[in-house]
Amino acid sequence: MLIQIEQDGEIRVLKMNNGAENKITREFLADFNTGLDQVQADAAAKAAVITGAPEKFFCTGLDLPWLMTRPKEEWIPFFLEMDNLMRRILIFPKPVVSAINGHCFAGGLFIALCSDWRVMREDKGWICMPEIDLGIDLPPGTVALVSYVLGARRADWMAISGKRFSGKEALAIGMVDELAAPEALLGKALEVAKFLAAKKPDIFAKHKLRLRGEVARIIAEADPAFIRATMGEKP
Repeated sequence: MLIQIEQDGEIRVLKMNNGAENKITREFLADFNTGLDQVQADAAAKAAVITGAPEKFFCTGLDLPWLMTRPKEEWIPFFLEMDNLMRRILIFPKPVVSAINGHCFAGGLFIALCSDWRVMREDKGWICMPEIDLGIDLPPGTVALVSYVLGARRADWMAISGKRFSGKEALAIGMVDELAAPEALLGKALEVAKFLAAKKPDIFAKHKLRLRGEVARIIAEADPAFIRATMGEKP
């Protein structure tokens, strides 16, 4: 399994473990959804924490070399599955906290931004949206997500600059909510998860859906034609 699940009382820790940089593949997405299925179905699981198993990497986005080996007819379903995972985390009915233990790029950043709270290690790690330097267009759902979290102007700058942000810089513009020493990172994330888990579950889920429903809708309405155009295919 590329997503390992550990238990800390009522909290489930989902550890991404797909090699050194936790690149996103179809198997990664399937295992992530399996992990979320388990957390959602387990009445004893009150919240989830997402982190990376490698010491210096949270998740550095899509595994582009892997994707290039796949037939093009698999690309659109793969991107739609990624959108589905983002949407699911964004409105997941239980609290979700990201413990960003290292580099967090592109799709990895989008997973973190879908969480309810983000704690990042204070000493190492970069956050960025490198799509502009990779020649990759941004789908409407991603734009809506980043704008929802950061505000339109900061999302604009992050996207058009492709700049790498340190933990302190990310905290200053709202990409993360707090910093922690590496040895205290998971503990801080668990602390926040336990705090949120004490809320009334049904009301908590309704609040998330009401606050984020429009962004979730835009993500859900991903257009295969847009993906084809991004892949360089003509209509």
